[in-house]
Amino acid sequence: MDGCMEARAAITISEVPCPQCGEGMEIFIKDGALAADAVCEKCGYTIPAGSSV
Repeated sequence: MDGCMEARAAITISEVPCPQCGEGMEIFIKDGALAADAVCEKCGYTIPAGSSV
């Protein structure tokens, strides 16, 4: 069971297009939701932490 809990607590890093300008944004996913705010470096659009992915 320890392996299951560790896998669930793991953070996955992914890149998605910004909904506003299309530039790539790096997001950190934990348990199917954003673990931290994702901010577009080009336009400043922010996807808040806790948003569903």
